[in-house]
Amino acid sequence: MIKKIKVWAFLIGMPFFSMGQEFKISGTITDSLGVSINSTIITVTKTQDAADDILAYTNSNASGDYNLIIKESGLDSIFLNVRHMAYSSFHIKIALQNGIKNVILYPRVEQLKEVLIESQKIVKVRGDTITYNVAGLKAQKDYTIEEVISRIPGITIKDNGQIQYKEKAISHLYINGVDLLEGRYSIATRGIPADAVKDIDVLTRHNHERIDIGRTESDKVSLNLKIKENQSVVFGSSKNEAGTPLITGLMETTPIYLKNNFQNISSVKFNNIGETVIDNASSLTVDDYNLFRLKMNETSVIQPTNVNGTMLSNKYWLDNESYAVTNDALHKINDSTLVKWNVNYANELSKINKSTTNTYILENDSTVVTNINRNSLRSQRFEIGVNQEINKRNFYLKNKTNFQYSDDKGIEYSILNQNPIQANYLNFETKFNNSTLLKSVFGKNNILQSGILLEYEKQFEELKVTPPVYEQFLGNDDSSIATQQNVELSKFNIGGFSEYTFNWLRLKWNLNQTLQYNYFKFKSQLNQVPSPSLDNFPFFSDLNFQKLTSLSTISSKLTLGKMQITWRLSANYSSVHTKERDAENAVSDDSFLFLQPMIVAKYKFNRKWDSGVSYTCTKSISDFNQLYQAVILKSYNSLVQNPPIINQTTDESITPFVSYSDIINSFYFTFKGSINKTQSDVTFSYQLNNAGFTIINVLNQSNTIENKNVSLNLSKGILGSINAKLSYTVNFTDSDMYFNNDFIKAINRSHRIDLGFTWDNGSWYSLEYKADYNFSSTVIEKDKITNPFLFHTANLDFYTSSSTRLHLGAESTQASISTSKKNRNTIFNMSFFYKPSKKLFLKAGVANVFNTSTFATTYSSGNGINLTQFELRPRQITVGLTYSL
Repeated sequence: MIKKIKVWAFLIGMPFFSMGQEFKISGTITDSLGVSINSTIITVTKTQDAADDILAYTNSNASGDYNLIIKESGLDSIFLNVRHMAYSSFHIKIALQNGIKNVILYPRVEQLKEVLIESQKIVKVRGDTITYNVAGLKAQKDYTIEEVISRIPGITIKDNGQIQYKEKAISHLYINGVDLLEGRYSIATRGIPADAVKDIDVLTRHNHERIDIGRTESDKVSLNLKIKENQSVVFGSSKNEAGTPLITGLMETTPIYLKNNFQNISSVKFNNIGETVIDNASSLTVDDYNLFRLKMNETSVIQPTNVNGTMLSNKYWLDNESYAVTNDALHKINDSTLVKWNVNYANELSKINKSTTNTYILENDSTVVTNINRNSLRSQRFEIGVNQEINKRNFYLKNKTNFQYSDDKGIEYSILNQNPIQANYLNFETKFNNSTLLKSVFGKNNILQSGILLEYEKQFEELKVTPPVYEQFLGNDDSSIATQQNVELSKFNIGGFSEYTFNWLRLKWNLNQTLQYNYFKFKSQLNQVPSPSLDNFPFFSDLNFQKLTSLSTISSKLTLGKMQITWRLSANYSSVHTKERDAENAVSDDSFLFLQPMIVAKYKFNRKWDSGVSYTCTKSISDFNQLYQAVILKSYNSLVQNPPIINQTTDESITPFVSYSDIINSFYFTFKGSINKTQSDVTFSYQLNNAGFTIINVLNQSNTIENKNVSLNLSKGILGSINAKLSYTVNFTDSDMYFNNDFIKAINRSHRIDLGFTWDNGSWYSLEYKADYNFSSTVIEKDKITNPFLFHTANLDFYTSSSTRLHLGAESTQASISTSKKNRNTIFNMSFFYKPSKKLFLKAGVANVFNTSTFATTYSSGNGINLTQFELRPRQITVGLTYSL
């Protein structure tokens, strides 16, 4: 290296003479983290990396900036070469003309010997790509690629299959560099055998659109699964299981077809053992942010039948019958053009039995509501979509079209404070949406992108409660048998945006303009049946809602050495028009203009440590579901009416953070705090009677909610052996509310610890332990109620031979309210696995060995504490097999 420096020094001193026009090229040299690199050698040559035809030479300064002056040489193009001892060299052919050329350098692999672990061949780091070898990472018991992915340090996989890296959801999952599933990647991760994958790439600071590479900084993370080259064109997995004395069964088959220009993944699932499939093909990622924020909010006026549990595995408490069929196909027309199709259908009947005790604190008093539920919900979903994508270096186009139909039919049998109630629920919904995103290079190296979103939805909801409820408000006579709520809703939404990214004054700027129009048609009717309808407002509603929104945003980023400052200022204009047909003075026209600032300061100490602080101020107004003034029976025991005003809300937040990332030693650390204050023009008022029925009104009185939060997250791994995770969160919330005509200042405090530990070093045993401890309290004046909750699981595997494994597992809960009797439940299960070949797993097991009947959870909110007991399935004996295609 010293000899090379001497050669360059000699070359620098050589005189170069030419006549004619001068050209100026300038720019900034940074690393992949955006940190400026000084003392970089920049040369311009006639041919690539030639030492004898240098046209110009310079060094980058402390800010990473450089300037080159090139005299006319009769060439149309030249080679720009950038070198630094700690980074890989950069060479590019460019036109000989005035311009700006920013360069990103990546660390040399050979300079970081610890990055390349040759002895284990588990991990390699090249720039912003971390590659994990599946054979080195995989444990003996791992069958699907999801199980291997979960072993990657910094990775967490949620129950629904969503993959998070350092607490942030990944943006894409590629198979051989292609994103087939458009966010529905759990179909692949839970269906692709681990033995079919050679490597897993973790792509940090990833840009999916090629047009953004080298032009736009990114903090997105994606995964790429590299299928083995000798893998057959058709492969996949099949999982089957059956149980008794309750006749239970499970079948999951995922055939996969991969070829150079065509990919297809199908999935067929059936089960009645509690593992829900209704969200089997749901997207686990967020589309383009600009298009995502144009989408309509979900508008369920009536609360769906509740068949949700918490914490414990579904196979123990949820009784269901479900099946799902999906198919995703991709045709690669050429290197830059893709066409994708997807068809998904799911049908599920879910049932749950539970008993809930809600304790509400009043000033110097408390009240208790008990509710015993037996609920069932039949859900059906059908979806079809087509996507087209053109992804080029200077052009990007994507169009997505989607149609969805869904219906839900539910029944709730409840004993509410000893009053028997039956509630029948219906919901039919049809959705259509189309989105188009376009990006192109404008000017020398600036990006102009635009998008448009079109949505239409039609929805019908019904709730019928027997016997009649809220007679004092709705009236009743001897002929009434039920209270019925009907809602019809038609929604239309169209929105578009334009965004321009450019460089000015050595800064990168972003201008964004969004325009959106909503039109909703809302009809509702609330009455006792079969009594004559109450056709007067507010029991009958015919509302038109229109909203026009314009959002203008300017943002920029300034880098000062290791300090990076990002700021944004938005101007949000909204015009709202509502008209209620049968109500006097129910026409509302109003407009609002809000300025919303955001600033983030981040300091990068080195490649491992960074810290920063952010401030945001967001102002908003009531959305549609807060503006219809009709009286709505939201659930069998909850009556709600919105206020005749448009509420304004201001949300301010300050968030400092410190983080540490050591890829080589698989150690990650994040410490974050936040102070949040929300001010609203209205305050909610709750009226709760002795029968457990609630009336919710909104008072035209200001309200403030303050929240303080501190979180700590640690992750430490030893590749292929140990992975440990620890998180601690403390949260304080102060809120103002009215409860039974009394003003209450409620203080909620909670401490939560999550601990996870796995140990599998390929010896005769492996261990996995997870614990979730939550201690919460609710304070009203001098009254205080606490609700400690502990949930933990343990799994121990014994490798009794090279092909057999014994599994022992336990899931335990402990929940209570203050000094009341603790609810303790522990569920044991055991299984035996036999692997006669590389492609086959056989299984026999017993679930809930000691036949535990219930388990309990608890949480607090506002001035209430909730304790729920769930009824569990009885002991089950199961046999099954898993086979790789």
